[in-house]
Amino acid sequence: MSEQKPRKSAEKKMPKAFGWMAEYQDEHSLLAAARKVRDSGYTKTDAFTPFPVHGIDEALGIKPTVLPFIVLCAGFTGLGIALLMQWWMNGVDYKYIISGKPFGITPASIPVAFELTVLFSAFTTFFAMIALNKLPKFSNPIFTNPRFDRATNDRFFLYVEATDKYYNRDSVKELLGGTHPDSLDEVLEDTTPSTLPRPILLALLLIVVTGLIPAMIILNMRAGYSTAPRFHVFFDMDFQPKKKAQQPTTIFADGRIMRPQVKGTIARGQLEEQDAFYLGYDPSKMTMLEKSNSVMLVSAQTPSDGNAPVAVTKTPDANQTTPAPTVATEAPKLPWIDKLPIEANEESMKLGKLKFETYCSACHGYAGNGDGLVHKRADSLAQGYWLPPTSMHIDRVRIQPVGQIFNTITKGQGKMASYATSLSPKERWSIVLYVRALQRSRDANIEDVPAEFISTLDEEPKSASPKTVSTK
Repeated sequence: MSEQKPRKSAEKKMPKAFGWMAEYQDEHSLLAAARKVRDSGYTKTDAFTPFPVHGIDEALGIKPTVLPFIVLCAGFTGLGIALLMQWWMNGVDYKYIISGKPFGITPASIPVAFELTVLFSAFTTFFAMIALNKLPKFSNPIFTNPRFDRATNDRFFLYVEATDKYYNRDSVKELLGGTHPDSLDEVLEDTTPSTLPRPILLALLLIVVTGLIPAMIILNMRAGYSTAPRFHVFFDMDFQPKKKAQQPTTIFADGRIMRPQVKGTIARGQLEEQDAFYLGYDPSKMTMLEKSNSVMLVSAQTPSDGNAPVAVTKTPDANQTTPAPTVATEAPKLPWIDKLPIEANEESMKLGKLKFETYCSACHGYAGNGDGLVHKRADSLAQGYWLPPTSMHIDRVRIQPVGQIFNTITKGQGKMASYATSLSPKERWSIVLYVRALQRSRDANIEDVPAEFISTLDEEPKSASPKTVSTK
């Protein structure tokens, strides 16, 4: 018969004691109790109050923290590292001349030194505060006392830890009892099970697995391929009855889904390429040959007498350029418009005069004679290759249609640049109107003067001003 050893009965383990905690109704009782505990030699103490209590640090005997000295050392460390780094980089390792500044540490090094000083101090403050307060601490045995919940409301607590070198369970109890607390409890270890219940663990595991599903789906969609159509939320946007541009159709007789443009259709942004108001000529009256040659307009420079164009050539034995007569290529005949597309009124005349004197008079002169300040300056230099600006009063310009003058302002000619970006179409037409007024003023006669102004003229009529001459 085998001997069977009796099973040892499970002995009940006594909870660990962490110290004593006394409760008080007001801060005065707490301060008096704290001073009594401090005078007894206990140092591992703490107080819990619903609001800051003045003098509690002195009452508990808490020494000033060393955190400011730690932060000061960290700041000096950051300052030294910054200055040393800049001295080494710019003064020793890679000397780089910047506006003649000296190598090494300069006043320009202060911003970097300041930033590293602040950076080291900030990080040291954060981590040293955590270390000195022994954080993180996720639980405290004093939380086991249900009365401690009132520490944030209307009660004051004094706690003496069992780790103090002078701690004695009975002595501390007697000491705190003599301070007449409302309650005195021993802080014991929390005996509730520390392991999580199985259902909670399963629920947490289920949440983690469920959270991985969207990530796996996205990863599969990005890395894999599928021949199935994508998931549609709104079917009408993907499966509506429609035909794409290059698909055949039975709707139209020609079988094409793309409809030809209606005759006269102008693409967006191309209106200025099709309208005579923006071109100076009527493109609808041009033949195919004229359209192909319209891009070959030749800019001919005109000499001071305005009789024949000249070309600039180089002499064979010098690097100087001299004007030499040549035959200019005739520009293609275009269907220029010969009637102003704007109304010839006083407002348009004032606008044309303003823009002419702003942009044109520097070369052509205020009267259009080609004697502007630019010409006078170039003529005084006498360099030999200056071509005077064209006079607005020569026959070749006077007989030009208004559309051709507008095109010259728009496209430019010879050394004259284009003014399309500086002047709007209306402003360019206003300049044409003013040029026509200048030209008409040279050939004005008595019939051109309005009847109400004839009596104001002298016996010998003078040239009429563009302001008083009809341009119609």
